[in-house]
Amino acid sequence: MSNVNHEQLPKATWREWIGLGALTLAVFMLATDMTVLFLAMPSIAADLAPSATQMLWIIHIGEMLAVGFVLTMGRLGDKVGRKRLLIIGASIYGCASLFAAFATEAWMLIATRALIGITAATVMPSTMSLLRSMFTDSKQFSVAIAINLSAFSAGMALGPPIGGLLLDTFWWGAVFLINVPIVIALLLTSPLLPEYRNKTSNRIDFVSVLLSLLTLATLIFGLQEMANHGFHFVYGGSILVGIVTGMLFIRRQKKMEDPLLDLRMFHISSFSFSLIAVMAVLLVTTGADMLFAQHLQAIIGLTPTQAGLLLIIPAFLSMVGTLVSPALTKWLRPAYVMAIGLLTATAGALIIMITVHDGGALILIIGASLAGFGIGPTMTIASEQIVSSVPQERAGSASAMSDVSSGLGSVLSIAFIGSIGMIVYRATLMDSIPSGVPQEIVAFSSENVGSAIVASEGYPDFLLAIQSSFSFALQTVYGIVAVGLFTLMLIILWKFRHVRQDDSTNEEEQAL
Repeated sequence: MSNVNHEQLPKATWREWIGLGALTLAVFMLATDMTVLFLAMPSIAADLAPSATQMLWIIHIGEMLAVGFVLTMGRLGDKVGRKRLLIIGASIYGCASLFAAFATEAWMLIATRALIGITAATVMPSTMSLLRSMFTDSKQFSVAIAINLSAFSAGMALGPPIGGLLLDTFWWGAVFLINVPIVIALLLTSPLLPEYRNKTSNRIDFVSVLLSLLTLATLIFGLQEMANHGFHFVYGGSILVGIVTGMLFIRRQKKMEDPLLDLRMFHISSFSFSLIAVMAVLLVTTGADMLFAQHLQAIIGLTPTQAGLLLIIPAFLSMVGTLVSPALTKWLRPAYVMAIGLLTATAGALIIMITVHDGGALILIIGASLAGFGIGPTMTIASEQIVSSVPQERAGSASAMSDVSSGLGSVLSIAFIGSIGMIVYRATLMDSIPSGVPQEIVAFSSENVGSAIVASEGYPDFLLAIQSSFSFALQTVYGIVAVGLFTLMLIILWKFRHVRQDDSTNEEEQAL
């Protein structure tokens, strides 16, 4: 950050705070979109009758293209204007959502989902980098980042209940149609947002755009499908293509005078380490959260609605942890706030690990709530450091890298942590099958715990074995979560201990 005394920087006015409200609407919209589509898929399948391949594309193409285009959009926002890109992207996002709501063929829905994914890539980089322009005071910037991230947590938590209510009352298109009024509200308040663009930026290199898209899209696709369906040469080949194109992308960026991704940003320790912290948190938690939600339904016996409502509690506590971090950093260094949060999250993971066999839903939700509350400060402070540690003209690219880090962390977690849980479940189940259970039922039960519960009807001892096996798998996974979060806490105390919230170092100038 610059060497200007932070006390001399202008404070944000009511215009900036109302503008922040508009930006949180966009973030909330993205988060709910991520969660409601899965709820709508049965209705979509009944109405549009897509093939199995089309079903996969409907689900995955939006996320794949969003991650694939995010680097390009982050750089494009720095070049053409962050506000302009946000307005264009949000407008197309709203129109694509409108068309998706009234799609009459599967290919139409796939096409609109693709457009939604591409335009979604404009929202987060533009939003985070605009906050850098709007809130020049470091303390106000911390609060703005926390509010922005809490809107994402709120969207993730409220998405399933909102989606369920819409699907119970209207047709499946309503889950897309709800985006339209949010986009209209964003456009109406957009005059309050400032504009920023890097006037010295050169033309964006098309080859770099293509290489970044291929790298991220093929990596996400390969890892995601391998996590869902196991190893296949197509998925392995997709990952290999991603690695090769990624290496070519890096080589090209090193040679360019004005690259799509300025690799010198990674010489800034607070930037690169914060990216690693974001990825690490999601790497150890996303897959575990997925298995935890399955445990509430398949093992505890909650309905999807009951589980969804209960999961609002840890999501709300995550929002609280996000919002209190700016207040805590007034008194403590960021590393200590993050460490306290991660220690709290570790305690939450240990509660789940210890009580998963005998504890009911309440004690498990308490553990999940502690974990969510504790992770909030780390995600907030790391996200703030990612955007604020680089020069203003690179804030869009920095924010895009935050999205890439988050996306890869989540996908890797589902691929590896989720897979470890299922491996432990299958191995434990195979060692505890009661006599008299038909082999075909055993094979069917090894696919997933939901199918196993259905297949075990009429075999009470087999049902107990399934419940015990999945509980042991969840116990193993949360043991890994506890170790991972505690290790990250120690690393943060070691590598991040000298960083202050209002540091005015010249690290960025030395690096760039």
